[in-house]
Amino acid sequence: MTLRRILIVLFLFGSMAVLPAAAQQTQGVYVANQGNFSDNNGSITYYDPATGETVEVLADFGTLVQSITLYDGKGYVMSNTSGAVDVLDLATQQRIAQIQAVSSPRYMTVADASKAYVSNLFDGTVTVINLTDGIVQGTVDVGSNPEDVAVLDGRVFVANSGFGGDSTLTVIDAQTNTALETINLGCDGPRHLEVDAEGELWAFCIGNTVYNDDFTQIIAQTNGAVVVLDGATGEVVTRFDLDFQVGAASLGQDTYFSAASAEIFLVHGTDLLVFDTAANTQQGVITLPGDEGVGGIAYDATAQRLYAARIIDFTTTGFVSIHSRDGQEVARFDAGIAPGHVALLQADVGTAVEQTADAVPERFGLRANYPNPFNPTTTLPFDVTQAGPVTLTIYDLLGRPVATLIDAPMTPGRYEVAWDAGGLPSGVYLSRLATVTGVSTRRLVLLK
Repeated sequence: MTLRRILIVLFLFGSMAVLPAAAQQTQGVYVANQGNFSDNNGSITYYDPATGETVEVLADFGTLVQSITLYDGKGYVMSNTSGAVDVLDLATQQRIAQIQAVSSPRYMTVADASKAYVSNLFDGTVTVINLTDGIVQGTVDVGSNPEDVAVLDGRVFVANSGFGGDSTLTVIDAQTNTALETINLGCDGPRHLEVDAEGELWAFCIGNTVYNDDFTQIIAQTNGAVVVLDGATGEVVTRFDLDFQVGAASLGQDTYFSAASAEIFLVHGTDLLVFDTAANTQQGVITLPGDEGVGGIAYDATAQRLYAARIIDFTTTGFVSIHSRDGQEVARFDAGIAPGHVALLQADVGTAVEQTADAVPERFGLRANYPNPFNPTTTLPFDVTQAGPVTLTIYDLLGRPVATLIDAPMTPGRYEVAWDAGGLPSGVYLSRLATVTGVSTRRLVLLK
């Protein structure tokens, strides 16, 4: 095997494995367990699909856990009642930092390599965080009880749920961190947002139920809806009005977008409504066996496996059931109390990667890519000196990620990866290699 051969191969766990182009391989499954409100006993569970082993990563750290966001080798845990975001090192599975002064974190989205937005469920704001130093940059006022947050074309969209009583999205300028406008969706309780490959924003409303003063009688009720917006204009592209209310058990994770299969899965009891994001149609329904409520969902399109977080009650540990594409259960693993969010740690294996037989390099880092300038394909050689998670990401000069070439554990060695920039305009790009040893960057010049 020569250094200059380009194969559709990814080096994982010390062995070579051939995988289809444009596929992603799930390296791990992280489950955010909400815990019991009065006990503040939220936790994080990690599951290794290769070995079937389960590890309780963070346990009893004195808070409710709302969700977890995986980015650049770290897990950002929304520790709701602690007023902080806990930072988990995915290589060591240890908590390495805590971002303070985030009032009631619910969900987080990453805008670029240095900035993230966190919704605060109880005070109607979004917190802006500098990911480089973990410092809060400020807050932006939004609507009532904001939940999910999404970034699209330089704008940040915030779902104002109002626990069913709001119907709006707040739009924030990602450059100035100021609110631009409010969009009324015409449906109650928008909770989750997904951005598809066509640049459209999917907003999911759960509906609303109004009770009398002693909660013995329902006096008004509305059903759920799905509204698809043009990300650039905010105009409605498609709308699905449902005949029932939707949403995960215990206000958990309602939806999951699979970019690989161009599908969104929406939780309704133990049913999953499936939407085709390319055609903007509803495909059908997958019914999961069992009576336990579904608190969160994720889909591995490469392995065709559904992961469903199952809630028993708020004093009993739950579990995650694993299903084939048609809903049949094939396995399960234990989780914590009230599991309400599932995140997949995936590596993009649609890129050519090759390891040489050389000894362990003395220094880690990127070496000069060739050719440079290039059109439209170039090869990026790099060295890894310590085993652990490796990410190789391409950014434009505005700091926006345009491609993730590697996001996976790797062993020491000399590697090279091919990048096809055929869909991007001419210009200067930055490659950024991040390992347990440090960070290395280089300039790439695309000339068409």
